[in-house]
Amino acid sequence: MYQFHRIFLATPWEMEGERRRFYDLAGAFNEAYAMRRRLLFTPVTIVNIRDKRPYQYTIEENIRDSSAYIQLLQEGWGPVERNFENDYLMARRFAADPAVPMRRVSLIRKILPSDRPLEPGLPAPQSEFASMEEF
Repeated sequence: MYQFHRIFLATPWEMEGERRRFYDLAGAFNEAYAMRRRLLFTPVTIVNIRDKRPYQYTIEENIRDSSAYIQLLQEGWGPVERNFENDYLMARRFAADPAVPMRRVSLIRKILPSDRPLEPGLPAPQSEFASMEEF
C-alpha cells in the first residue's frame, strides 16, 4: 500500500501555466522516485476559475488535509476573487498543529521582467524563479 502526501499549490489567476506544470512535475517525481518507495505525492490545486470564494470551504478542507502548502506569488496575494493571504495564514496555523497532516508551508515568488517589488507586508519568499524552466 502507498503512503499518500497531498501537496496543495495555491496560484494566482495569471499563473495557470505553473499550476499545470506542477501536475506534470508531481507525476514525473512519483514515477521516477516516489512509487518505488511506496509513496505518492498528490497535487491539489484550484482549477482555472476566476472567483474561488464560492469554493472556500472546500479549499480550506483540502489545505487542512494536505501535508504541504506551496504559495506562488508575483507581486501580491491576488485580486479579491482569488486572494490567498488567509489561506496561507491558515496553512501556517495548520503546520503548527500536530493534530493535522500539514507539516510544511512554502512561499515561492515568480520574478517578472519588470522586477516590480512585492506588496508591502508580504512575507519573504523561500525561493524565487523567473521562467517555467526554473520553476
